Amino acid sequence: MVEATILSGYAFHTLPAAWGEVLGRFDAGAMRHVAAPVLILNGEKDTVFRSGEMDFAHAHPHARVELIPRAGHLANFDDPDAFTDAVRRFARQLPVRS
Repeated sequence: MVEATILSGYAFHTLPAAWGEVLGRFDAGAMRHVAAPVLILNGEKDTVFRSGEMDFAHAHPHARVELIPRAGHLANFDDPDAFTDAVRRFARQLPVRS
């Protein structure tokens, strides 16, 4: 899956610069500015991002944590079907606005 993604043109080389822009700017306290429901979706084995997930979840009144079983940091690559199902479940429970 990762190889196919790279071949299709995914720009992994841009990630270090992107992370440099994000790190330190967004912490659990920033969640108070998020007005929408939040899905915190992590791989079960992603120890780095899982370490702060509960801080983020507790900082937002409508946050939901869901884990992709047996997946690591790239849960969308490790189990794309489970990842997609989780996003769809979350989207289906969002209120419909007209």
